Amino acid sequence: MSQQPNQIRFDLVRQQTVLLRTALFVAVVIVQSSGFLPSSFACQVQPVSSENSESVDTSNSVENAAKYLVRSTNGALRGTYLVKLKSGKKYAGRIENETATQLIMTRRNGRIALIDPDDIEERKKVEAGFTPKTPHQLRAELQKEFGSKYEVSLTRHFVIVHPPGDYQKWAMPFEELYERFKNQLRSRGKIIDEPEFPLVAIVLRTAKEFDRMGAKKGFSSRTVAGYYAFHSNRLIAYQQDVRWRDAKEDWIETLDTIVHEAVHQTAANSGIHSRIYPNPLWVAEGLATVFEAKGINNYFKYSDFKSRINYDRCERLKHYYKAGNMEGQIASMIATDEVFRRSPDKAYAMAWGLSFYLSQNQPHLYTQYLEKLQDHEKTSSLTSGNRIKYFEQTFGPIKRMELQLEGYVKGLPSRND
Repeated sequence: MSQQPNQIRFDLVRQQTVLLRTALFVAVVIVQSSGFLPSSFACQVQPVSSENSESVDTSNSVENAAKYLVRSTNGALRGTYLVKLKSGKKYAGRIENETATQLIMTRRNGRIALIDPDDIEERKKVEAGFTPKTPHQLRAELQKEFGSKYEVSLTRHFVIVHPPGDYQKWAMPFEELYERFKNQLRSRGKIIDEPEFPLVAIVLRTAKEFDRMGAKKGFSSRTVAGYYAFHSNRLIAYQQDVRWRDAKEDWIETLDTIVHEAVHQTAANSGIHSRIYPNPLWVAEGLATVFEAKGINNYFKYSDFKSRINYDRCERLKHYYKAGNMEGQIASMIATDEVFRRSPDKAYAMAWGLSFYLSQNQPHLYTQYLEKLQDHEKTSSLTSGNRIKYFEQTFGPIKRMELQLEGYVKGLPSRND
């Protein structure tokens, strides 16, 4: 098959830019080793693409190669790119990362698109910067998507789709929970980031609608009252229906059950967890289960210590300690996520126990650890060995921590004390 002129030009540019890329990498290594750059300097050289072939002037210097071929320290290409697929579908957004098998793009509405590079027909840089859609733009899109049977309300951080009715009832609880989450972390020395995108929450009218929307993701109203989807950045819930209560009480009960998912959404958008890089499951689920307790998520109303304990998780963990065979289990959970697949009930109990112990007894070290994980997530270094290393760098030997945790959990008051 004969090559097209554009393909020949692209191949020539690829060869030329590879030389520039190699020179740049060597220059950075030399300068780093000489002490002129700090060891934390991150230089990620990425695969050349058709977009690069349009942007790179190969007559320029290595500095020009750095401008176009080196991504910023968080892995994202600067600017807004338009990607057209062979199917005709188009995506516009910020390219977060790219490998030979996957391109990760954050779109202006906050959604993450995972694209197979082989499906791309064309891409080009369309803007020098990247600007998320405004809450009002998202409200208009969501109103069109969900139609007249729903209203769309705005708060400072949220865009909420909900059944017609009282704004204070439907929308404000999300904002109040966000503020309580922020204040809890601040009391432990962590100032959370302002979300880059408006947070979308969708409250469906019935379990039937929820099942229809959640079917593709494997969620059912028989097992959950809500879920947070990292890629769409949407929290989806439905109003539980208890006939002997009024609608306001139904929604309050629903909100209590989706605190866990709301924490996932807030943490993923405020610099606590990443939506793109891997999060150790025990950290993500541990934080969410800690916030399930009323004394944590509604501390103004429930201020006693017992209200901070998540008794469902606590009693399960005490059961596992009593049954024995817990030696090395915490270390295993810190190192890998396997226990969440093998024994989820046990994993969630252990994640709660460790997270509760650390957040209550070593709060500032706990928030430092969260920050350490975010730094290392962005460099994709969270291997099993590194997960252990980062934990012990912060808290000391894991074996000692396992003994301290067991004694602490066994000494917590029971629900009926």
